[in-house]
Amino acid sequence: MTANEADVFGTRLADAREARGLSQAELAKLAGLQPAAIGHFERDRRKPSFANVRALAKALNISSDYLLGRSSSMEGATTAFRGEENLTHNDREHIQMMINLMNERREQSEE
Repeated sequence: MTANEADVFGTRLADAREARGLSQAELAKLAGLQPAAIGHFERDRRKPSFANVRALAKALNISSDYLLGRSSSMEGATTAFRGEENLTHNDREHIQMMINLMNERREQSEE
C-alpha cells in the first residue's frame, strides 16, 4: 500500500461498512476476520494484507480499488442494478432470497 492508499483506506472501509448497515463484528464475520482487525483497519492502526483487502471488498460488495483510494465509486464489479451500491447488507440478503425462490420455482415448473 502506498502512503496515499493507507491514508484513505480506514475512512473508506468505515464509510462502506456503515453504508451497508453492518457493525464491525458483522463485517468481520462476513470477511472471515477478527472483529478487532476491522477496528484497527478503520483507525489506520494496522495495514491490511492483500488477502484482507479482497475479503473486505467481497464482503462489502465493493471494489478493492475504492477501498484503496484508486476509485471514487463504491460500486463493485458485480453491481447489476442502478442504485445497488446504496443497499444495505440486509437488503442484499432479502434480494438474494427472492432470487433463490424464483430459481426454485423455475426448477419445479421444469420437472
